Amino acid sequence: MRRSIALLMSSLRVAALVTPFIAGAAGAQVGYIPARSPYLDLEQAQELTLIVGTYHGHKDVAGVAPQGGTLIGAHYEWRAGGPAHLIAEVAGVNSNSLVLNPFKSGAARDLGNLSRPLYTADFDLGLSLTGAKSWHHLVPEVQGGVGLISDFRSQPDTGGFKFGTRFSFNVGAGIRYVPGERWAFRVDLKDRLYTIGYPESYYVAPAGGTSIIPSSQAKSFWTNNPALTIGISRLF
Repeated sequence: MRRSIALLMSSLRVAALVTPFIAGAAGAQVGYIPARSPYLDLEQAQELTLIVGTYHGHKDVAGVAPQGGTLIGAHYEWRAGGPAHLIAEVAGVNSNSLVLNPFKSGAARDLGNLSRPLYTADFDLGLSLTGAKSWHHLVPEVQGGVGLISDFRSQPDTGGFKFGTRFSFNVGAGIRYVPGERWAFRVDLKDRLYTIGYPESYYVAPAGGTSIIPSSQAKSFWTNNPALTIGISRLF
């Protein structure tokens, strides 16, 4: 009996010594080996990107709103902490605008397209969906914020329409490819929402003709204006 008790006590002591090693070995099998993990820490907190792409200006009823064109700009991000980052972006758009003379009718009303470049300045808050890490070198992001968009013209065109400087709301999403510590590539889709307003003259019919805009059309309304861009980034 004593021998059995002594054997049992010896077995318990051996089990107590071996159990931590077994648990440690089992724990090591959970998750990924660090060297093979698809998640990598993003070492750099700042990013400066040269972007280029296509801006799509919303087609309004009268057709006088700024049209789409090539967009070129600079995009800056600072990761404030965790998945959140602050974004500043400036860009120029090679845009044209149709000019209409509301006091004429027929073909004489159309004065053609004139160059009306647009300039944007945005301030957004972004969120990385993979936190402060990349997944297989990819970092999907969403963003939203506010901005200004302007053609820097204080006077209306010949027909009385004026775009000027407008406040915008921005929403977007993108994905970054981060192959190393210093360089990255990104693709973004961003929508700028701003208002378009028509002058009173667009609702008045000239002699022998019709008005540019029917009376049922709102004088001011919101439009969606998406842009698709690609860029190469310097991380620091």
